[in-house]
Amino acid sequence: MGMASVMDCILLHGWGVTNKVWQGFATKLNGFDNILTPCLYDISKKSKGQGFRPVAKALSKIIKQDSVVVAWSIGGLIALRLMPLTTKIKAIIFIASPPCFINKKEWPNVIQKNKLDELKNRFSENTKGALNHFSGLVAAGDAFSSKINKHIRQSLAKETQKEILSCWLREIEVDDQRNQFMKMEIPSNIILGQNDALIKPRIKNQMEALNINTHCVIIENCGHAPFISKPAETNNIVHQFLNESM
Repeated sequence: MGMASVMDCILLHGWGVTNKVWQGFATKLNGFDNILTPCLYDISKKSKGQGFRPVAKALSKIIKQDSVVVAWSIGGLIALRLMPLTTKIKAIIFIASPPCFINKKEWPNVIQKNKLDELKNRFSENTKGALNHFSGLVAAGDAFSSKINKHIRQSLAKETQKEILSCWLREIEVDDQRNQFMKMEIPSNIILGQNDALIKPRIKNQMEALNINTHCVIIENCGHAPFISKPAETNNIVHQFLNESM
């Protein structure tokens, strides 16, 4: 890749955390002109609504030419909504991020609807407790689970962000971006954690079948946040993919 060429990398965080989640990993990402880690809740304040679509629209206005997107978890749903709005994205890396998060008959290996309902109920009753519970789900199955749990807890969204977080939980349930994922023509790469408690690595075949331009890499002994557990390995995969595809 022309890593020598001027290129921005924009990192999109997932549900329940702020852009603080990228601290540590962002310092490992070298070879970019700028590394942007926007807080998507702040972006939503500048948009005409809190859902994935208005947030993507607001992002499309700040993204620069020749950008690489790295999207974690539901950050990927926002990234997929961003795709039709801009031609500035040159490549995308999805980390533990399928185009549809809820199990369907022909789309297994993601989150059971009853599990999402459980999280929604917890969240409406006790926001902080639900966020801490979510932190445990992200860390589950990881060889460095205590490190992950600590990192996620330090990055958790504030209770003042309850409204947008509730909105996103509703969106996760209905948002199905498989068509957009299928239509994607830019190079894409997917990084999955071998022991992810939320997104099973078996989804590799489903995602590669949807889009022939995409390739999945599974990182061993990782849960839902391989970029926190194994930042150097994740960074190597990102760079290898960019070198081969651009």
